[in-house]
Amino acid sequence: MPKINKETMKVFRNGVSVYKYQNKQTYFCRFYVGRNNKQYSKSGRFEKSTKTKNINEAIKIANNYYREWFTTNHSSIIQHRSFEIEIAQPWLRYRVIKYKNKTHLKKNDQGERDRAKWENFLKPYFDDVDYKDFELVETIINDQILSDLKDDGKSGNTINKYMSVLNQMFNRAKDRGIIDVIPDTPTELVINTPRHPYSNQELNLINRKCDEEYSKKEDKFYLELKDYFNLCRSGGFRPGLEVLNIKKKDFQYLTDAKNPKLRVLEFTVYNTKTKPTHKVTCNPFFTDKIFPEILERNSIKDDDYLLFPNEKNRNNLKNKVGKIFTRLSKELGLYYFKDGGTRPIYSIRHTYATELYKKGVTIQDIATSMNTSERMIMSVYLGLSDQTLVERHKRVYGNMKIIK
Repeated sequence: MPKINKETMKVFRNGVSVYKYQNKQTYFCRFYVGRNNKQYSKSGRFEKSTKTKNINEAIKIANNYYREWFTTNHSSIIQHRSFEIEIAQPWLRYRVIKYKNKTHLKKNDQGERDRAKWENFLKPYFDDVDYKDFELVETIINDQILSDLKDDGKSGNTINKYMSVLNQMFNRAKDRGIIDVIPDTPTELVINTPRHPYSNQELNLINRKCDEEYSKKEDKFYLELKDYFNLCRSGGFRPGLEVLNIKKKDFQYLTDAKNPKLRVLEFTVYNTKTKPTHKVTCNPFFTDKIFPEILERNSIKDDDYLLFPNEKNRNNLKNKVGKIFTRLSKELGLYYFKDGGTRPIYSIRHTYATELYKKGVTIQDIATSMNTSERMIMSVYLGLSDQTLVERHKRVYGNMKIIK
């Protein structure tokens, strides 16, 4: 079989490769379609000549082949491009066997520990995810997984171990020809950089971007997206499935016996990271102004989802809204912070904590509202951000006279 001229190979983020063979003048292209596919059972790759010597034309033709194949074979994509089957399990089997054979090592259970990291934490993030969508995979790793590991209080060293598992999975998948590009994982600098909150003004700008997208595309999804962002920032929610799985029946209004005019909007949130159920109360502005609009916009029954009621796959929806939030934030120049850190959708939770702290709410009450510990509030959500230091300074020195 002729060899590929590696100097001619170009690999794109959708997994398409364009290249020449050493004995050919025209460009060829290939992309992975799954080893179980009957038509490509040996290599799992679609490969075809572009019949052109021009690289730009070859790239265009290759991308057309890619779109045409996955449009025609859409129903088989999940089956043939399963992250669990194609990437995770082959590496885990290799890893477990490798360490079991090293009987001279004191810790020859490293493979089993890596399996536990996958089964107990990483696996759910990649359910229904097409691993050829490198932008989405990188967003999941750099935004969702990193944020959740930090939220769990994991040290930088421990987070590195989880990232190492993913890196090794991708490297072995590339060696096996499953993928052509290895997704980026966060560097130690990014891992050790604290998450910073958005200001309320910045979140308002993202809301306006949703309105603009709705005006351009006349797609109601962007109005529902704005509802989702507003609900996340209204209470101590963890952005993601915790919010997306809320149903219409999960809210009620509480009344204050001393002030009957005061209405408190309460949501019951199920299957949170720390306990089976948690009660969240929302800020008054959301309760009075935004929530009635949400109820009016969607004519839904009690057992329907409150947000995006027509979207059945909530995992896909979680990834989609996170990806769009990142895009909108980048377009506004808000995503990257001055210290090199990033502000994904999870940063809205940091905004909530910071705003309460600025208003003088106690750490204990903030922790209770956010369904986490006081230690986590201080070490993860507030930390030593500029705003936290300013607020602490005002509390400590606010009433002291300046010595002249």
